[in-house]
Amino acid sequence: MANPGYRKKHNSIKGLYILMLLFVVVLTIGVVRNLNFTKAESSSHPTEKSDKSLSEAGEAVDPNQAVFRIVIDAGHGGSDPGATGASGAYEKEFNLSLAKRVSQLLDQDPMFEVRLTREDDQFIELEDRAALANDWKADVLVSIHGNTYEDKKVSGTETLYTNDDSILLAQLLQEQVVSALGTRDRGVKQDQLVVLSLAQMPAVIVEVGYLTNKKEEKSIVSRDGQDLAANAIFEGIKKYVSQRTPRSEDDPLSDDTSSDDTSAAANKIYFSGKSEDGKQVALTFDDGPDEIVTPKILDVLKEHNVKATFFILGNRANTHPDIVKRIVDEGHAIGNHSWSHPNFDNISMEEALKEVEDTQSLLERTIGYRPSLFRPPYGTLKQDKLDQLSQMNLAVVNWTVDTMDWSGVSSEEIIGLVREQLYPGGIVLQHTANGKNHLANTIEALKQMIPELSEDGYSFVTVPELLNLPDSQTE
Repeated sequence: MANPGYRKKHNSIKGLYILMLLFVVVLTIGVVRNLNFTKAESSSHPTEKSDKSLSEAGEAVDPNQAVFRIVIDAGHGGSDPGATGASGAYEKEFNLSLAKRVSQLLDQDPMFEVRLTREDDQFIELEDRAALANDWKADVLVSIHGNTYEDKKVSGTETLYTNDDSILLAQLLQEQVVSALGTRDRGVKQDQLVVLSLAQMPAVIVEVGYLTNKKEEKSIVSRDGQDLAANAIFEGIKKYVSQRTPRSEDDPLSDDTSSDDTSAAANKIYFSGKSEDGKQVALTFDDGPDEIVTPKILDVLKEHNVKATFFILGNRANTHPDIVKRIVDEGHAIGNHSWSHPNFDNISMEEALKEVEDTQSLLERTIGYRPSLFRPPYGTLKQDKLDQLSQMNLAVVNWTVDTMDWSGVSSEEIIGLVREQLYPGGIVLQHTANGKNHLANTIEALKQMIPELSEDGYSFVTVPELLNLPDSQTE
């Protein structure tokens, strides 16, 4: 029989061992739970990727590299099919397919964390799409769409934004997609849209192409087309974030640029209006006024009750102030086209600003106000000068249809170019001076063009009307 004292002592030691073992188990469970919680929290609100996620991505990067949160929204879905393409396919299917491709590219890059607003064919309220991005404190929201219009010939890519902090993102995405797909550049446009207006971060809608255009639909829904579009959107986002720093849990998106830098809507080049506004077209005339061509053009416009936009050279306005006044008196819009028509890429910043300011001052003395529009000679303008002009509260406007009228092409060729290149929201470039044979081709083409476009359902507006811009800097 065992010694009772030994049994008691043995039981005490055994109990102590059990207590120590329980303590170790509890401690281990607590550490594991804490690690799991930390990992889960990092996954839900990442500011940098874990070593595991980086190794899974197959790239060696600095473990302190910042991570940007990107939300990709596949427009429409479920009971909301979106547009019906030329083939009969629904826009919602195109949007989701492309959104997934973009998401996959972002997910493979250790710089990004990505979420989709929908991963299958389900309907999600517009407010909920923005809320998902806001709650996650995303750095960027990109909504993917296909475009539509009743005129099946309309084509091209456009990018929409609502808030000024989204302009740079819109510009970069637009440039990348147009370059990759070779689509018509319909420009970057501001519009009041629910998802974009509710988003608390830079947010845009990329209208990749027109699904109602048979040729364009076939291109952008193809495997190659979607790969090109996805890579373009991915590269556009990368270019954008290279100029930004990620949001913290409590702070808004940071900007690496100086607070003095301009982010107003004027800090971009306008190319066209919105097709949603109907079949509108803006006729524009550069390089005037002169005493031969300009009055004839004004006579044709007056005969057809059409309003146009004239981009004026300061040295010519100085010589023909009465014709400038006539342009305004007959209801046309005025824009600044520099003083002497130099190539702005070949002159200094000081010289460029003098060209613009001297013209603004002369026009103010002549017509009583300073125009809000500027068109650079030859349509070229580098970013530094664009930024300076935006600080002068000038909107830079180019064109979508170049008639080449100055070169002496026939009136038939001019009309042919317009038929080929014009779409709703287009801006047509012609001239009132500096052309061969006193621009007789321009005048003859204008006489035919106006009735033909009117019969085709187009209405004629000024550039400020087309782009929803003020006529003058005082408005």
